[in-house]
Amino acid sequence: MRRSALLVALGLVGCGTPERTAEDFAADPDAAEAVVAACDAGRTQTECDAARRGLAEARRDARMRAYVQAF
Repeated sequence: MRRSALLVALGLVGCGTPERTAEDFAADPDAAEAVVAACDAGRTQTECDAARRGLAEARRDARMRAYVQAF
């Protein structure tokens, strides 16, 4: 009984949400901004670097789209 409960608990822990990558945040800049704001406020330590890189990539892509449309 204890062994099966332990296996179930370990299975649930292993199925937690994986940390998002910079590409995930680049695809969703609003989420990146929220995570960066939480990081700056000291509320979270996880995903800060990925969120910052993703946000920078999203902003860079937006500038390039604007540049291309200007010509």
